[in-house]
Amino acid sequence: MKPPRRSSQILLTVCAAFALAAAASADTQAASGRFDYDATDGTHNVIANPPDGVCIDLPKTAVGVDNQTDTQVTLYTGKGQLARCTGTKEVVPKYTAITWGSYRPNSMWFGPGAP
Repeated sequence: MKPPRRSSQILLTVCAAFALAAAASADTQAASGRFDYDATDGTHNVIANPPDGVCIDLPKTAVGVDNQTDTQVTLYTGKGQLARCTGTKEVVPKYTAITWGSYRPNSMWFGPGAP
């Protein structure tokens, strides 16, 4: 009987698809909450539920931030593909706001394990 073999192949394929979907959703974590920042051009900007564990550029250079997420954020002066998350860094704890004089962050990393 060939049909049972075909059924077991389909079942195996379905199980593999569910395992991959579960692994993918586990890898994509996000900080819960909002990250507000004021830019050097005077605009107020908001990023909702930013991703954890990846380095991203701020769309605009910041002069102050309000980290209303459930995790810390590490900010860096470096920006762009080669300089992202480099330079002078500052850690802003969860649920904390800070404004700087001359420090100007351009990239960020949410959660532990920042470079």
